[in-house]
Amino acid sequence: MILRKISHLIAFLWFCSLASGCHSTSSMADAWPKPIPCAKCVLQARQMYCASQVPGTSQWRVLSGEDEGEVISQMLTITADNIVTIEEPETRVTKIQFRHDGSCALISVDSMENATRSIFDPPLLMCQSELKFNAPLQSESPMRAVLIESGAQRDEGIGTRTIIMDGTARITTPLGTFDCVVVSTHFIGALAHATMDCTVTTWVAPELGPIAENYCEKIKILGVFTKNSERLIVKLPQKL
Repeated sequence: MILRKISHLIAFLWFCSLASGCHSTSSMADAWPKPIPCAKCVLQARQMYCASQVPGTSQWRVLSGEDEGEVISQMLTITADNIVTIEEPETRVTKIQFRHDGSCALISVDSMENATRSIFDPPLLMCQSELKFNAPLQSESPMRAVLIESGAQRDEGIGTRTIIMDGTARITTPLGTFDCVVVSTHFIGALAHATMDCTVTTWVAPELGPIAENYCEKIKILGVFTKNSERLIVKLPQKL
């Protein structure tokens, strides 16, 4: 039973990485230019979290880290009440709420492999309507890990998230070369039986949305077991 509980906690915390991201990728991302200050830069929440691209399907290649070389598909849908669902088949389902004021918040993330759902109640604020240079936003929300089928609770605690725009950088990906806005997110999940420290860097091309993401995740279970992981992914051109 204790091992089963630990496995569910690992899955729960891993999928909270969207609410942030610690995959240490000391490879291609390190070769990209460091962001330079951009005092006038402004990003809309919808640009950062794909709401301007739904419905639709996108593909991403893992350049380094876990599952290197694999191609990941993401299917995006939106409901009449502005709930965006991002699904990676047989992997995870993420629900984001886009509000009338232009802000967005994370509702839940499902791990299909482990049948575990991470729930933020109230939804965890991801971004106000706009994100500006060097103006960090911090938010927190109670979080629970439950089994999808039965709803049985596995753990609970507090999730804290900080997002900041670092500046701009020109990078080249399979989509081409773009002047991107670079955004960093830091998420800490403090649960009764586990803790997680996760950071993610996202390169956003204003006309396309996110085109690359580098994340690093560190998890400690019951104060003993530690899981570290990393991954760098880039968006691929749409197939005709």
